[in-house]
Amino acid sequence: MSKSPAIIFASGNNKFVFPVLMERFYMKHPEAKLIVKYGATGDLAADIFEGASYDLFLAADMEHPQMIFKSAKAAAMPREYARGVLILFVPADKTLHQRKLEILKDKKIKNITIANHQTAPYGKASIETLQNSNLFEAVASKIRYSSDISTVITNVVWYDDAGFLSKSALHSLPAGYKVEGVNWIEIDPSLYAPIRQGLVMSHTGVKNSNAVKFVDFIFSEEGKAIYKEYGYK
Repeated sequence: MSKSPAIIFASGNNKFVFPVLMERFYMKHPEAKLIVKYGATGDLAADIFEGASYDLFLAADMEHPQMIFKSAKAAAMPREYARGVLILFVPADKTLHQRKLEILKDKKIKNITIANHQTAPYGKASIETLQNSNLFEAVASKIRYSSDISTVITNVVWYDDAGFLSKSALHSLPAGYKVEGVNWIEIDPSLYAPIRQGLVMSHTGVKNSNAVKFVDFIFSEEGKAIYKEYGYK
């Protein structure tokens, strides 16, 4: 089995949990080597379809890993490793817990940043939320798109935009931005399709000891607990 560095493609929402996940992994396997590339799920999948070398792909949905498997670019069917949770972030407002999504119609909310719904599953879930809340038409002119969920944070922090984030993103926000009911609320899960996040390994990945060990760690009790700690289900 190869001991070369494992090349990992990971969806943007993983950018927040991976530092802890990798730190704990390296404590158990100090000899291991992982190389991580983050991006929107659709963009990373496109890279794979175009021939990019990878060992492990952690997506923010099941659809893209399934497509990769069906195209014979993965060694086995995808496995669900986490379920994402969507939140709404707004500049501090003590009425958020009462007004919830309706706050987006407020005139003081100038922009609503969403991850690109064509390539980022969290962006797709954000659009579904607005549509199922009958708010999309009312706020459509305020929406602006970022490449993936991690870049949405830049806008909500630096430009005081409202935005839809993965719950895991809370860990990357400054301390004063984390008050539930003032800065953020969890979105009713009935408003969007479950964000089932799947992973696949390439034909080289299943023969790479670092990739195999990392997948085993993700599905271990410790790995599952880390994802849960970061807001996943």
